[in-house]
Amino acid sequence: IFLSALLLLITDQPPQALPRPDLGAPCEADAALVFRQQGVASSVSITREALLVTVNGSSDQAWDVFSATTRLAAMGCGPYNLVRVDVPDPDGRPDVRLFYELTGPELQLWAEGQINDAQLAERMRRQMYQTVPIVTPTP
Repeated sequence: IFLSALLLLITDQPPQALPRPDLGAPCEADAALVFRQQGVASSVSITREALLVTVNGSSDQAWDVFSATTRLAAMGCGPYNLVRVDVPDPDGRPDVRLFYELTGPELQLWAEGQINDAQLAERMRRQMYQTVPIVTPTP
């Protein structure tokens, strides 16, 4: 019995921890597809706090992102507490970008027609920031 117990102890492997499912990954893929269908080139990241979208096109595409975001709930994604869209500077400065932020409830009111575009724009928070210039090594 002692040898059997020792043999089981040596050969028995501890149970492997199950990987935690990445619940954001399917919604990130769905959001990227919806934005692409709107003609918006972007990258998407979803955290517990926010849907973060980085747009590679014009700053006007933020409206397309907000519009498409309201459709994600029908796909089982969201609503999100905060939707932050990171866009290039509207004035075209290469080292400046702009954040537009809206809450999920604000977007829901807009989607339901309870507030119009102008009212949504008034509620939108904006923050400009400067990007770090790319440093090229000297030969």
